[in-house]
Parts: sequence; structure tokens; C-alpha cells
Amino acid sequence: MALKDVSLCVRGGEILGIVGVSGNGQRELAEVIGGTLEVSSGRIEVAGQTVAGTGARTMQRLGVAHVPEDRLGAGLLSTLPLTDSMILTRVGEAPFSRLGILKHDAARRFVAAQIEKFGIRAPGPEARTGTLSGGNLQKALLARELAFEPLVLVAAQPTQGLDVAAKEFVQRQLLELRARGRAVVVISEDLEELFEIADRIAVIFEGRILDVMPVAEADVARIGLLMAGAEGTA
Repeated sequence: MALKDVSLCVRGGEILGIVGVSGNGQRELAEVIGGTLEVSSGRIEVAGQTVAGTGARTMQRLGVAHVPEDRLGAGLLSTLPLTDSMILTRVGEAPFSRLGILKHDAARRFVAAQIEKFGIRAPGPEARTGTLSGGNLQKALLARELAFEPLVLVAAQPTQGLDVAAKEFVQRQLLELRARGRAVVVISEDLEELFEIADRIAVIFEGRILDVMPVAEADVARIGLLMAGAEGTA
């Protein structure tokens, strides 16, 4: 699904929720913000700096973190140790590499610290990533992306398929990130969840943002119509 005339702003200290029926451009929007999908026109601006061309590394250097919808297919490496998965986006950078040589001890120490901090249920850094439960995979993804204090986090379907405890943990991390003045974009098909954690909600339909509204003024019936394609005012 191609994105069309999308114009969005998310401020530090707020959670912007994006809702829509599956397949209406949510995945593409997350990948554009995260830098894994090239934009054909328009621009992205982070903290007042216009991005000249995109790319995951470029967005990462600007402080943008991305938690993809597909935890194993796009986020982590199922057949490799957790250490490999959790330094995947930082391979070749300090503190995990020096002069092109991977520092295995530093990588394992980092992952062990994140396992403890996020309560990830795994035997240790060398556990095979694919053996973890869905909730623990999501914790590992969040831990990796939040470890370097991003300015912006875009999270696609961050609680989908999780049990109640894991869902609450993930939501708490998002709320704490907002409380630290960071900008958070949550793309979710769970409207109830967005009403709980978001400050504003944007509705996407066929690659277009039809409307953006403060949660305090949002109306479930109107959002439902917008999700079905009714024209908005954005």
C-alpha cells in the first residue's frame, strides 16, 4: 500500500496513535519513519533537522528507534543467539566493535544487563532467539531500541498477541518514554489500547491520514467511519 500525501507531526512528551484496518499503509508508514523504506517524495524532519535521504542507520543516528510489527522476520534473528539479535542494529559501532573487530564480551555484558533490566525470560545471552515466547521477544526488541535513549520511537503493533502481563509491561515502557519527553508513535489495530495510552489518534485509510484528533475529543463512532473510508478534515 503506497502512502499518499501523509503529513504528521509528533511532539516530544506525547504518544501519537495511528489506527486503521490492517493493510492500509501502517507497515509502510512505520518503515518510512524507521528508515527501512525509501521515500519517493516529501521529507522527514527530526528535531528540526531535515533528513536528506533515508536509511535505517541515518534515522538511528538522528535518534529514531523502530520496533517492527514482525518480531522475528524483521526485528530479531530467530536462529541465532540473543546476543546477535540484540546488537543487530549496532554491529560495527561502539561499544560492540572497535576497528572493525566485534567485542564479544561487551556484547554479552550488554545483553545480560538488558535481560535483567527488562525481565526477559531467557537462560542467558547465548540462548537461541527463536526459543523465547512472544512477550519475551517483544521485551528484547524494546530493550534493544530503548537502550540508547532515542528521541523518537515508532512501534508497530507493539502488544499484538501478548498476554496481559506482557502487554502491560510494554505499555508501561511506552508511557515512561513519553514521561521522559520523548516522542512516541504507536501503530495499532487495538483502538481501546490507543484510548488508554495515546494523546492523539490519527486514522489511516488506503495510505492516507484522514483525520487527527486529541483523545479527549475522539469519538469511537467517528473513528469507525474514518477507518471505513469516510472523509476527514486532516
